[in-house]
Amino acid sequence: MMASNRTNNVIKNSFASLRYIIIQILVQLVIRTAFIHILGNEYTGVSGLFTDILQVLSMMEMGLDSSMVYALYKPLAQRDEKRISALLSFYEKAFNIIGIIVLITGILCTPFLDYIVNDVPNISENIKGIFLMYVVTTAFSYFLIYRTVLLRADQQARVISDWSSIIFTVECLIEVILLIIFQKFYAYLIVHLVASILRNLILSKISIKRYPNYFGNTEEKLYLKEKKILYRDLACLTVYNLSGVVINSTDSIFVAAFVGTVEVAIISNFTLIINSLRIAINHVVSATKSSIGNLVATTDNKKQEIVFNRMNFISFWITCFCCTCLMVLLNPFVGEIWFGQAYKISNSIIKVLVANFFIAVMVFPVESFRNANGLFVQGWFRPAVMTLLNIVLDFFMGKRWGMIGIFLATTISRTCTQVWYDPYLIYKQVFKKSVKKYFMNYICYILVTIFCCFTAATLCDFVTLMNRYINFICRLIIAIVVPNIYVYVCFHRTEEFSYCRILLKKLKHKLEA
Repeated sequence: MMASNRTNNVIKNSFASLRYIIIQILVQLVIRTAFIHILGNEYTGVSGLFTDILQVLSMMEMGLDSSMVYALYKPLAQRDEKRISALLSFYEKAFNIIGIIVLITGILCTPFLDYIVNDVPNISENIKGIFLMYVVTTAFSYFLIYRTVLLRADQQARVISDWSSIIFTVECLIEVILLIIFQKFYAYLIVHLVASILRNLILSKISIKRYPNYFGNTEEKLYLKEKKILYRDLACLTVYNLSGVVINSTDSIFVAAFVGTVEVAIISNFTLIINSLRIAINHVVSATKSSIGNLVATTDNKKQEIVFNRMNFISFWITCFCCTCLMVLLNPFVGEIWFGQAYKISNSIIKVLVANFFIAVMVFPVESFRNANGLFVQGWFRPAVMTLLNIVLDFFMGKRWGMIGIFLATTISRTCTQVWYDPYLIYKQVFKKSVKKYFMNYICYILVTIFCCFTAATLCDFVTLMNRYINFICRLIIAIVVPNIYVYVCFHRTEEFSYCRILLKKLKHKLEA
């Protein structure tokens, strides 16, 4: 019964997460279009700059929500009210402190904005006033977030996704209307602030209504020893998360330094598509994390391994399909449908980008089980080594081979560290067995993906229709059919494939219901 509930929660959370990411992308496109046509490119640049600055200020929060989710898995599974109340009290104080620090630090940064933002002649509003609005919006988001995280930890992420989707949509409509009427940036900022506060208030009220026994019990406290463990886990998680930020954001900096800013603009069209796809898959995987945490808290290691293998196979199937599509559709889409021939890039660079996508997505199940089992301290040095290796390789390989060298640096740094060490850690610490079978499956998955990409690319070479749109549709059909045929032929007798069949039937019944 419990396993069935977990599966249902995964399905519901995944659908809600997909809806949310699609709406979020559409909302961003609409707002970006409104900015450019109503206010101008200068406001888009300022908005992006201030968002990046505040992301740096918010780096101290990295890992706190993941630490909180992990700490709540077991007491939520056991419905240990005293333990949950003590943890909520601890994390409430932690998030409040971070919110205050972000607010104060942002205010202290305001006098130095003149050294960061200059030559913005078409912005009539006060730059410092705009920045302070961003600071206040960011800081206030921390004060009630601990209640929202409780929903995520209890396999109710769909509640967050659904309400966020509604609020983002309404916010977008109001912002566009006010921008058209007043043509002032402050109109957007005020609505954004109100929407952010309203979202947290609504989710906070829902959380209190669902879990009335967990809040307001200020007498329950954590022991000093427990706090030390939480601080230790938080520090290690911060290293992991900082590593992810660095390795996903430094490539464009090195491309600009060694190749040029024009090339950055061209390659960004491709990385935008790839990263959006990666983030969308990550949202779906994130929707399963609380269910994995519940699994860890209530079942044995053998059951965990079965679920891990299933999740790993599903990730491979999705990744293989996406890699095939990216390999044969990226250049035609960007260079023929979206822009022009001048925006195409070499197939060699596309191959490296697709390889990096494969590696990045295939580690999602590993990351989920690593975090669910609290493996933060063990191997904390791995992300630090990966980050340092990536930066060093970016410098030397970028200087020698340019853009392809920079992207290859990411491939090498991940392969030499994350690809092998994290699975080894899980098999050693959780499954208590050799990681050999995982690596054999991983190599098999790589080979099948390569064959799919090669077969699809070869077939697409025969498609040379004059109409670019029909040509693209034909390539799309090939990209859809080939990987699914390969996966069926190679894996249809495996337990993981049989599980996928059952899962698809459940999805079909839910959609028809």
